[in-house]
Amino acid sequence: DFFGIHIFSLDSGPMDVTTEDVPDGTGEQFTMTGICIRGTYARRLTDRLRVGFTGKFIREDIHTTYLQTVAFDIGSNFNTGIYGFVLGMSVTNLGPEAKYGGEGLKVTDEWAEEHGELANETEWYSLPMTFRLGVMNELVGPNSEFIKNKNHKLLIAMDGINSRDYTLYGTMGLEYAWRDIAYIRLGNRFGHDTAKWSVGGGFDINGTTFRAGLDYAYVNYSI
Repeated sequence: DFFGIHIFSLDSGPMDVTTEDVPDGTGEQFTMTGICIRGTYARRLTDRLRVGFTGKFIREDIHTTYLQTVAFDIGSNFNTGIYGFVLGMSVTNLGPEAKYGGEGLKVTDEWAEEHGELANETEWYSLPMTFRLGVMNELVGPNSEFIKNKNHKLLIAMDGINSRDYTLYGTMGLEYAWRDIAYIRLGNRFGHDTAKWSVGGGFDINGTTFRAGLDYAYVNYSI
């Protein structure tokens, strides 16, 4: 069994408040912050099948408005036993509809001052539920069905990704590993309007009492 906790956070830093009448800034500043806290449980059901489940809490604050909700992810990994091919599947962002609220929706104009408090009404919307289906194979390596090698490993992976708020697109990537210590990675996206090729690398050192690793990736988003 596997348990994990992940915390993702984003802070835009201070930005100038602009309006239609004052496009150069009102003199005020605001920030945009986001946080996602995830708890994951996964287990191996058989020697070929693994499944996982994630629950997550999501909150986003923009100036004085906010969104807060929960969502769930499920996924599986299945070794087909056919020429070393492994299938992966996931469905992410399953959850209720969400909408923005907060003090920032209040209307402060002359009519509101005369007749009482008014507020803009935001609509409920669905989270960007995403379905992923992929396949991976170890072309070269100790477990390869094609070329056995203890020191060198070459993996290939391909994914199809269908998101509720985007068109269907695909990805393909290669990873070369030397003794499971040093890694070089290349990839590309197909059918995506901005993201194109990517390149990266890293290392993973396993000591007797510690483990250390570092990964870096550069993605060309064209614009």
